[in-house]
Amino acid sequence: MRDWQLIRIGLHGEDACAFKQDRHPWLQCIRLVTRIATGLAMMSLLISNAYANDLMTPIVSRCFDTSDQVRLCYQEQILDDQSSPVLVFIPGWTMPAAIWSKQLAFFAGKRSTIAFDPRGQGLSDAPQFGYSLERRVKDIAELLNQFPDRHFVLVGWSLGVLESLAYIRQIGPARIEGLILVDNSIGEGVAKSAVKTSTPGKRPFFEALRKNRAQTMRAFIAAMFRSPPGPEVTDSILASAMKTSLEDSFRLLSYPKPRSYWNDIIYETSMPILYLVTPKWQQQADGLIKRHPNARARIFPRAKHALFWDEAVQFNQAVEEFVAPLEGVVTRFPWP
Repeated sequence: MRDWQLIRIGLHGEDACAFKQDRHPWLQCIRLVTRIATGLAMMSLLISNAYANDLMTPIVSRCFDTSDQVRLCYQEQILDDQSSPVLVFIPGWTMPAAIWSKQLAFFAGKRSTIAFDPRGQGLSDAPQFGYSLERRVKDIAELLNQFPDRHFVLVGWSLGVLESLAYIRQIGPARIEGLILVDNSIGEGVAKSAVKTSTPGKRPFFEALRKNRAQTMRAFIAAMFRSPPGPEVTDSILASAMKTSLEDSFRLLSYPKPRSYWNDIIYETSMPILYLVTPKWQQQADGLIKRHPNARARIFPRAKHALFWDEAVQFNQAVEEFVAPLEGVVTRFPWP
């Protein structure tokens, strides 16, 4: 029964997601209804692993307003240990923070964690603007600014890999102790094929989404897992995916950067990097550990794209082994 203990999911509590006093009442009602609907759809995923046994500090949902007046939310458990870096989990394309529930449960009471709902995803607002790479990186920076006395390890999955790398280029490595990059290309080696990504909505996958978005997304979600995660989890993830407008979701997959952009960032810093991937990225992993002095990699041969879910025990162990040496060490990495 412990898995079903109380968890705040951003629907109540003065310290979580409180409305601004100066907003119009009807806007507050719309926001509340939207948040409740999304929260209920995601509740099973959030609470299934939200608490570890004998957890003293709860995982809570909090929100903040960005500089462009968008309310973004995150799940957090911040321990009173400033010597250890905070693990910041950044999900993939249109995915919710709750997809990291197995990591939040594992690290509960052991390490400080933040699981972010980027704009348009999970419990965060879905405005009709701000889906550029630059704005998304700024959102991450403003999230980290909520914790001015802490340092971090960014854990980016899929699209979150690119946004984590772009953070280092755009904001700089200050307060970032390491990068954990999960199952996406980092531009290592020679590309197998050249795919233009600068024009939104011009791919077969996009056309399938235009024809039947819900059906296409259900198939996409199912393909992320080795074993079906069950209808409740699938519905929870789908609720987040459908929250982002279709055209804005295309923009998120169409950042106008060449693959060399991401690879250059890797080698412009000497900070520790952990590359956790499926066999699809084996060659990039091999190239990375040969060329980068502080990089290591691990392949998950039995997992699919959501490898942190399929092989959660092995994934969490790899993260812990990477982060443990960073305790008590605040490093200032040089930057061009």
